[in-house]
Amino acid sequence: MRNVVQELRSEHANMERLLAMLEKQVDQLEAAAQPDYGLMQDIVRYFLDFPDQCHHPKEDVLAQKLLSLAPAQAAPLRGLAEMHHELGVLNRRVVDVVDEVVNDVPMPRAEVARVVREFIDSQLHHIKMEERHFLPLAEELLSNADLRELEMEIFSREDPLFGPQTEQRWASLRDEILRA
Repeated sequence: MRNVVQELRSEHANMERLLAMLEKQVDQLEAAAQPDYGLMQDIVRYFLDFPDQCHHPKEDVLAQKLLSLAPAQAAPLRGLAEMHHELGVLNRRVVDVVDEVVNDVPMPRAEVARVVREFIDSQLHHIKMEERHFLPLAEELLSNADLRELEMEIFSREDPLFGPQTEQRWASLRDEILRA
């Protein structure tokens, strides 16, 4: 049996690794050095792919289950889907900015750094909130039967970067992670 809470924690850890790599590139950018824009592009595009399309929908289903089990305790989770939507909007914005830089659209380095840092900070803040409040509540409230039910209900897609089979489009990012 898959434990959806453990799976989400693992996905958070992987996202934090990517955000740390992205932060190093922003440090390079702010130091007037040459960051690896291709790596930055791969990382921010990954966030549009797996977290936005798979990770957050799993969390949304889990939050709904918690709200049905313990509405008062889970009340703070009512806004989780909206938070995920807002992160998706920010994800698309940072992808657009990095794509513009890669495509030689003139943009001040400080603006690129600001947008990417906002993305990093928002992602990390969101992950920390879920790790401190959302996932512990899930561990407290969910029975084994609830976990089995969620396993059947939650769409599961292997992570295209950190899963057992790295998709071809993520191979260079996987290589960079292994080098780091």
